[in-house]
Amino acid sequence: MPAASERCYEMENFSSLHKQELELQSQADALLREYWLKENFLTWEWWLLVALTIVPWIIWWRFVDRKRIFEILTYGFLVMVVSVFFDAIGVEFDLWDYQYRLIPLFDVMIVYCISVMPVIYMLIYQYYNSWKSFIAANIIVSAVFAFISEPLLVKMGIYIMFKWQHYYSFPIYLSIAIFLRYLILIIKKISINNEQ
Repeated sequence: MPAASERCYEMENFSSLHKQELELQSQADALLREYWLKENFLTWEWWLLVALTIVPWIIWWRFVDRKRIFEILTYGFLVMVVSVFFDAIGVEFDLWDYQYRLIPLFDVMIVYCISVMPVIYMLIYQYYNSWKSFIAANIIVSAVFAFISEPLLVKMGIYIMFKWQHYYSFPIYLSIAIFLRYLILIIKKISINNEQ
Protein backbone atom coordinates (compact mmCIF):
# COMPACT_ATOMS: atom_id res chain seq x y z
CA MET A 1 0.00 0.00 0.00
CA PRO A 2 1.45 3.41 -0.89
CA ALA A 3 2.45 5.76 1.88
CA ALA A 4 0.14 8.66 2.71
CA SER A 5 2.54 11.14 1.11
CA GLU A 6 2.47 9.13 -2.16
CA ARG A 7 -1.36 9.10 -2.15
CA CYS A 8 -1.41 12.88 -1.58
CA TYR A 9 0.99 13.35 -4.44
CA GLU A 10 -1.32 11.29 -6.66
CA MET A 11 -4.29 13.48 -5.64
CA GLU A 12 -2.32 16.54 -6.69
CA ASN A 13 -2.19 15.10 -10.21
CA PHE A 14 -6.00 15.06 -10.45
CA SER A 15 -7.75 17.88 -12.22
CA SER A 16 -9.60 20.40 -10.06
CA LEU A 17 -12.93 19.07 -11.37
CA HIS A 18 -11.99 15.51 -10.45
CA LYS A 19 -10.92 16.60 -6.95
CA GLN A 20 -14.22 18.46 -6.55
CA GLU A 21 -16.17 15.41 -7.76
CA LEU A 22 -14.33 13.15 -5.27
CA GLU A 23 -15.01 15.57 -2.42
CA LEU A 24 -18.72 15.89 -3.27
CA GLN A 25 -19.01 12.11 -3.65
CA SER A 26 -17.42 11.61 -0.24
CA GLN A 27 -19.85 14.10 1.33
CA ALA A 28 -22.82 12.44 -0.42
CA ASP A 29 -21.73 9.00 0.80
CA ALA A 30 -21.43 10.27 4.38
CA LEU A 31 -24.89 11.88 4.15
CA LEU A 32 -26.38 8.67 2.75
CA ARG A 33 -24.99 6.64 5.64
CA GLU A 34 -26.29 9.17 8.18
CA TYR A 35 -29.72 9.34 6.50
CA TRP A 36 -29.93 5.54 6.32
CA LEU A 37 -29.03 5.11 9.99
CA LYS A 38 -31.44 7.79 11.22
CA GLU A 39 -34.38 7.36 8.82
CA ASN A 40 -34.18 3.91 7.16
CA PHE A 41 -32.69 1.35 9.50
CA LEU A 42 -35.29 -0.69 11.44
CA THR A 43 -38.30 1.12 9.93
CA TRP A 44 -41.17 -1.03 8.64
CA GLU A 45 -39.98 -0.27 5.10
CA TRP A 46 -36.52 -1.58 5.97
CA TRP A 47 -38.02 -4.76 7.45
CA LEU A 48 -40.05 -5.19 4.26
CA LEU A 49 -36.83 -4.97 2.25
CA VAL A 50 -35.23 -7.58 4.53
CA ALA A 51 -38.19 -9.93 3.94
CA LEU A 52 -38.10 -9.30 0.17
CA THR A 53 -34.42 -10.21 0.19
CA ILE A 54 -34.70 -13.47 2.16
CA VAL A 55 -38.15 -14.97 1.45
CA PRO A 56 -37.78 -15.32 -2.35
CA TRP A 57 -34.56 -17.29 -1.92
CA ILE A 58 -36.21 -19.63 0.60
CA ILE A 59 -39.03 -20.23 -1.89
CA TRP A 60 -36.53 -20.72 -4.70
CA TRP A 61 -34.53 -23.27 -2.70
CA ARG A 62 -37.71 -25.22 -2.04
CA PHE A 63 -38.70 -25.42 -5.73
CA VAL A 64 -35.45 -25.30 -7.72
CA ASP A 65 -34.67 -28.27 -9.96
CA ARG A 66 -31.40 -29.38 -8.39
CA LYS A 67 -30.44 -31.35 -11.52
CA ARG A 68 -30.34 -28.05 -13.46
CA ILE A 69 -29.18 -25.82 -10.60
CA PHE A 70 -26.01 -24.60 -12.33
CA GLU A 71 -27.86 -23.59 -15.50
CA ILE A 72 -30.71 -21.96 -13.55
CA LEU A 73 -28.34 -20.07 -11.24
CA THR A 74 -26.29 -18.89 -14.22
CA TYR A 75 -29.46 -17.45 -15.73
CA GLY A 76 -30.32 -15.85 -12.36
CA PHE A 77 -26.88 -14.31 -11.94
CA LEU A 78 -27.08 -12.83 -15.43
CA VAL A 79 -30.47 -11.33 -14.48
CA MET A 80 -28.81 -9.83 -11.38
CA VAL A 81 -25.96 -8.28 -13.34
CA VAL A 82 -28.19 -6.81 -16.04
CA SER A 83 -30.80 -5.49 -13.60
CA VAL A 84 -28.14 -3.86 -11.38
CA PHE A 85 -26.63 -2.28 -14.50
CA PHE A 86 -29.96 -0.85 -15.73
CA ASP A 87 -30.96 0.28 -12.24
CA ALA A 88 -27.61 2.05 -11.75
CA ILE A 89 -28.07 3.87 -15.07
CA GLY A 90 -31.56 5.01 -14.03
CA VAL A 91 -30.36 6.32 -10.68
CA GLU A 92 -27.26 7.94 -12.20
CA PHE A 93 -29.36 9.84 -14.77
CA ASP A 94 -31.91 10.88 -12.12
CA LEU A 95 -34.75 8.93 -13.73
CA TRP A 96 -35.65 7.44 -10.34
CA ASP A 97 -34.29 6.98 -6.84
CA TYR A 98 -35.01 5.03 -3.67
CA GLN A 99 -35.97 6.57 -0.36
CA TYR A 100 -35.36 3.32 1.54
CA ARG A 101 -32.40 1.00 1.13
CA LEU A 102 -31.49 -2.32 2.68
CA ILE A 103 -27.90 -1.17 3.14
CA PRO A 104 -26.40 2.29 2.55
CA LEU A 105 -23.76 1.10 0.10
CA PHE A 106 -25.63 0.94 -3.18
CA ASP A 107 -27.75 3.44 -5.07
CA VAL A 108 -29.68 0.62 -6.75
CA MET A 109 -32.70 -1.27 -5.40
CA ILE A 110 -30.50 -4.18 -4.42
CA VAL A 111 -33.48 -6.12 -3.06
CA TYR A 112 -35.15 -6.34 -6.47
CA CYS A 113 -31.89 -6.80 -8.35
CA ILE A 114 -30.47 -9.66 -6.26
CA SER A 115 -33.61 -11.33 -4.96
CA VAL A 116 -37.09 -10.60 -6.29
CA MET A 117 -36.35 -10.36 -10.03
CA PRO A 118 -33.79 -13.16 -10.37
CA VAL A 119 -35.78 -15.61 -8.25
CA ILE A 120 -39.00 -15.06 -10.20
CA TYR A 121 -37.15 -15.13 -13.53
CA MET A 122 -35.32 -18.34 -12.54
CA LEU A 123 -38.58 -20.07 -11.60
CA ILE A 124 -40.10 -19.09 -14.95
CA TYR A 125 -36.94 -20.24 -16.72
CA GLN A 126 -37.18 -23.58 -14.94
CA TYR A 127 -40.89 -24.28 -15.43
CA TYR A 128 -41.63 -22.81 -18.87
CA ASN A 129 -39.45 -24.63 -21.38
CA SER A 130 -41.03 -23.67 -24.70
CA TRP A 131 -40.48 -20.17 -26.07
CA LYS A 132 -44.23 -19.59 -26.31
CA SER A 133 -44.95 -20.43 -22.66
CA PHE A 134 -41.77 -18.66 -21.49
CA ILE A 135 -42.70 -15.42 -23.28
CA ALA A 136 -46.31 -15.60 -22.10
CA ALA A 137 -45.23 -16.08 -18.47
CA ASN A 138 -42.75 -13.22 -18.72
CA ILE A 139 -45.33 -10.90 -20.27
CA ILE A 140 -47.47 -11.47 -17.18
CA VAL A 141 -44.53 -11.03 -14.76
CA SER A 142 -43.30 -7.92 -16.58
CA ALA A 143 -46.79 -6.42 -16.37
CA VAL A 144 -46.97 -7.22 -12.65
CA PHE A 145 -43.55 -5.64 -12.03
CA ALA A 146 -44.29 -2.53 -14.12
CA PHE A 147 -47.96 -1.90 -13.36
CA ILE A 148 -48.51 -3.36 -9.88
CA SER A 149 -45.19 -3.67 -8.04
CA GLU A 150 -43.67 -0.34 -9.12
CA PRO A 151 -46.81 1.73 -8.34
CA LEU A 152 -47.07 -0.05 -4.98
CA LEU A 153 -43.45 0.81 -4.15
CA VAL A 154 -44.15 4.42 -5.18
CA LYS A 155 -47.22 4.52 -2.94
CA MET A 156 -45.15 3.19 -0.01
CA GLY A 157 -42.52 5.88 -0.62
CA ILE A 158 -39.76 3.36 -1.33
CA TYR A 159 -39.44 4.10 -5.06
CA ILE A 160 -39.41 7.68 -6.34
CA MET A 161 -39.86 8.37 -10.06
CA PHE A 162 -38.50 11.62 -11.48
CA LYS A 163 -38.33 11.27 -15.27
CA TRP A 164 -39.75 7.79 -15.68
CA GLN A 165 -43.10 6.17 -16.38
CA HIS A 166 -44.16 2.65 -15.39
CA TYR A 167 -44.91 1.69 -18.97
CA TYR A 168 -41.23 2.33 -19.87
CA SER A 169 -40.29 -0.52 -17.52
CA PHE A 170 -42.49 -3.19 -19.11
CA PRO A 171 -40.42 -3.78 -22.29
CA ILE A 172 -37.20 -3.68 -20.27
CA TYR A 173 -38.37 -6.38 -17.86
CA LEU A 174 -39.53 -8.52 -20.78
CA SER A 175 -36.38 -7.94 -22.86
CA ILE A 176 -34.10 -8.94 -19.97
CA ALA A 177 -35.87 -12.28 -19.58
CA ILE A 178 -35.96 -13.09 -23.30
CA PHE A 179 -32.45 -11.93 -24.19
CA LEU A 180 -30.83 -13.78 -21.28
CA ARG A 181 -32.70 -17.01 -22.04
CA TYR A 182 -31.53 -16.75 -25.63
CA LEU A 183 -27.95 -16.16 -24.40
CA ILE A 184 -28.09 -19.18 -22.05
CA LEU A 185 -29.39 -21.40 -24.85
CA ILE A 186 -26.51 -20.30 -27.10
CA ILE A 187 -23.99 -20.99 -24.34
CA LYS A 188 -25.55 -24.43 -23.73
CA LYS A 189 -25.37 -25.24 -27.44
CA ILE A 190 -21.70 -24.22 -27.64
CA SER A 191 -20.94 -26.27 -24.52
CA ILE A 192 -22.70 -29.37 -25.91
CA ASN A 193 -20.91 -29.01 -29.28
CA ASN A 194 -17.53 -28.75 -27.54
CA GLU A 195 -18.19 -31.90 -25.52
CA GLN A 196 -18.71 -33.96 -28.68
